[in-house]
Amino acid sequence: MTKRLSELLALHWSGEISDEEKAELDELLLQHPGDWLKAGQLEQLVFSKVTADEEDKVNSLIDRVSNIIGDENRPQLPLMPATAPRRFRARTLLVALLLLVAGGGMLFTWLYRAQGYKIVTTDVGMKTKIRLADGSSIILNAGSTLRYPEKMDKGIREVYLNGEAFFDIKHAASRPFIIHAEKMDVRVLGTSFNVRAYKEEDFEETAVISGAVEMVVKEDKQVIRIAPNEKVLLHKNADHEKTKTNNTTAATGKQAAAIERSPLSPISAADSNHVLETAWLNNQLIFQNETLSTIAQRLERWYGVKIVIRDPQLAALRFSGRADNVSIEKLLNILQEIQPFKYSVQDDIVTIN
Repeated sequence: MTKRLSELLALHWSGEISDEEKAELDELLLQHPGDWLKAGQLEQLVFSKVTADEEDKVNSLIDRVSNIIGDENRPQLPLMPATAPRRFRARTLLVALLLLVAGGGMLFTWLYRAQGYKIVTTDVGMKTKIRLADGSSIILNAGSTLRYPEKMDKGIREVYLNGEAFFDIKHAASRPFIIHAEKMDVRVLGTSFNVRAYKEEDFEETAVISGAVEMVVKEDKQVIRIAPNEKVLLHKNADHEKTKTNNTTAATGKQAAAIERSPLSPISAADSNHVLETAWLNNQLIFQNETLSTIAQRLERWYGVKIVIRDPQLAALRFSGRADNVSIEKLLNILQEIQPFKYSVQDDIVTIN
């Protein structure tokens, strides 16, 4: 946990946090959802009630784990209220961890409830579907986090995304729906579209399937309207000097983000209904003219591995291809046939030379 996150959590628990600091805290927790548990913010988590027999089993397991790890190694929760007994705090953390592990139906999809919001995080190699209180549905891709209100009873429906998600939003003319990402906000009334906004990638993307959306660039408040079967890429790098819109190019300042507008990419000429931008919904791994470095980021989320590319020249090589339901080794062998390279796999680390 970062020092800043600890400071903000302390301000939150003391009731002295400002609106600006609360917004900063929300963003940090969105980026690092596991810190909800590490910080000891367990009193704000909601768990399902278990039967008496199940509760006895959990208590027995907790006692066994407690005895094994010993007092000196038990989880420390320094930010919990001082009145809570030390053993109780450690036991509470163990309950939370064991319930998360035992919840086989959720696997590594974590669900937190706090201050009227839910936070859902999908681990690598997983995706999950979320149905909102207003009837809208969201499919969250691997390695992503979504924060959303438990009740959609305000004039504006707002959610916060780190990662990738497909949205199917119920129409409500008087209640716009807004997705907040790091560099952009996406505003809709009712439509289906895909938003890709991973922190580690150098771009954010909005791809519209039906309806229309407005994308607002946070840096300069530029508003971009996106039509059906169209997508807009927002490059994060500040050294881009041009904004591209279809066949026109407009000069911008060096500090302005680069905007690229283009049609969606059909997977095949014979099938225009299925596009590259939402292929992940059907477990299809497709890449078109992407660098090995970019592909490696996707494979890390797809397969749950760590990929290390030793040679910068290899990282810049570009590939196009498709691989559905194949192992990581099989996929790497396919890529080797396109561009020669060597790789080794040890545990969950892939090294490319």
